[in-house]
Amino acid sequence: MAFPLRPLRMGLAQLYAELSGYMQLKASLFEPVRGLDVQQRRIGLAQANGRVVAALNVMKERLLSRMRVGRVPQGELLHCLNLYFLAQDIHERVSSSHYHYNDWADELFHSDVLFRCQRVLGLQGVTCARLAEALRARKPFRRGVEVAHAIVDLEDAIAYLEQQGRPQWVRPLRSLRALSRNLTTLDSQLTLATGPLDTSLLGDVTLFDASARSFADAWARIAGQLHLSSPLLRHAVRLSAALAAGCVAMQLTDPEHGHWILLTTLFVCQATYGATITRVVERIAGTALGLLAGWALLKLFPGLATQALIAVCAGVVFFITRTQRYVIGTAAITLMVLMCFNQTTGAAYELIAPRLFDTLIGGVISAIAMLLVLPDWQGRRLNAVAANAVEASAAYLREILSQYADGKDDDLDYRVARRNAHDADAALSRSLHQLMQEPHWARRNVLWGQRILVLSHTLLNYISALGAHRGKLEGAARDGLLMSSGEMAVKEFHAIATALRAQGQFEPGLPDAARCDAAAKALEEHAEPALESQRALLNQLALICRQVAPLRHVAAELARVAKT
Repeated sequence: MAFPLRPLRMGLAQLYAELSGYMQLKASLFEPVRGLDVQQRRIGLAQANGRVVAALNVMKERLLSRMRVGRVPQGELLHCLNLYFLAQDIHERVSSSHYHYNDWADELFHSDVLFRCQRVLGLQGVTCARLAEALRARKPFRRGVEVAHAIVDLEDAIAYLEQQGRPQWVRPLRSLRALSRNLTTLDSQLTLATGPLDTSLLGDVTLFDASARSFADAWARIAGQLHLSSPLLRHAVRLSAALAAGCVAMQLTDPEHGHWILLTTLFVCQATYGATITRVVERIAGTALGLLAGWALLKLFPGLATQALIAVCAGVVFFITRTQRYVIGTAAITLMVLMCFNQTTGAAYELIAPRLFDTLIGGVISAIAMLLVLPDWQGRRLNAVAANAVEASAAYLREILSQYADGKDDDLDYRVARRNAHDADAALSRSLHQLMQEPHWARRNVLWGQRILVLSHTLLNYISALGAHRGKLEGAARDGLLMSSGEMAVKEFHAIATALRAQGQFEPGLPDAARCDAAAKALEEHAEPALESQRALLNQLALICRQVAPLRHVAAELARVAKT
């Protein structure tokens, strides 16, 4: 109540810190090394993107909880809101891709222009990290001139290569020009983020509130999860069964003090196998560490006053580390309980063995429940999660195309479509990460899952670049090849999503994928004589169309593996 906006500042600091990490990873893709393993770096980039999306979602919920309906935010709340919107725009621009990175490295191998791209994006990542630290410390942040000089050097390098007049450099240099414009705009947004933002609005400040509006809405959401394919229902049944087993174990071992079995089961039983096993190991290790530290401190400091001070310090450590350092947090709360128990009974040594024993029982019950009670193996759900990612990207592309017809507008519909696309991409990344933590015999579709993650994230990068450069097209360009090809690509992505959900098998590449490849070739041919403002858009949409064939191929393989 005393500091209601402090969580907003801390959330923004975390958001810009995650953006900084994403920029640094993205900058590594510009390394001009032949044969660079772009796929592995894109997998890491997709995982980093998931962390950025999670930070954005946390910030949205915190802002919604502090904004009053019908009232325009003012002061520091407005400043935080505008920083959130700027972070969204920065995320869209930094997640953009304008070309195949390996092709850039091959065609411009003897030039330093890619190093200059890498330097600009890396310095912008450093700027985000310094902004995050300034937000945490509540200190004003002033930018240096390093990024501005690096952008000038990049533009000079591109201009020098253009003067060479080599035909093989025409297309990559055009994409580099689009990238340079994108980096320049991104830098202006970072400059805006470091200045005062509490006096004027940056645009539509409406946030989409996904909470239930009525009892009927709430019940509809609950009813929508009442089926065995729902991960929420499976986890609810699993957790209930684990707690019932823990209750039986408590009655059989220590009915009076065996509640630690139930507490351990409740805390470590997570929704996925990998998260549960990780939490079980961390819980047992933290408990053992806390008990060992407690035994030593009880020996060293027999005075109750000193033990009370140790309990207070352990409580502080617990609240600091409980979310990020679970082992240390568990050790701290175990130490605090041990010291408090000794304050009231003087028999703390008698608590050490039962506490460790109860923790082991609770951990074993949770692990067994995860294996036997409605196990939710990610390989079974990978098709549906991938379908959501492809379909959300198609909806994002359709919203961008509408803005090329009607004009740029960062309204609620556009921001919701963009957020849904990134949320679905992050969900696919999480699902694959959880799949890799499951037992070897339960893993399915790992190889094809990695490939569809790379393709889906690459598609989202290409679409983001189209969104970063969006603006109204005039005259025949609005209704020409760009719009028709874009609509065809949207329909193909929806068809791929439908096939993934139905686990239907279709021939990869014929006939629709071939039609999209032909459209991509036509877009590239029309880009040659087009105006500079349209050339980048045509080439960008060609990259999007060329993602149809590989996505269809991977979708067919996923369906084939799912049926075996």
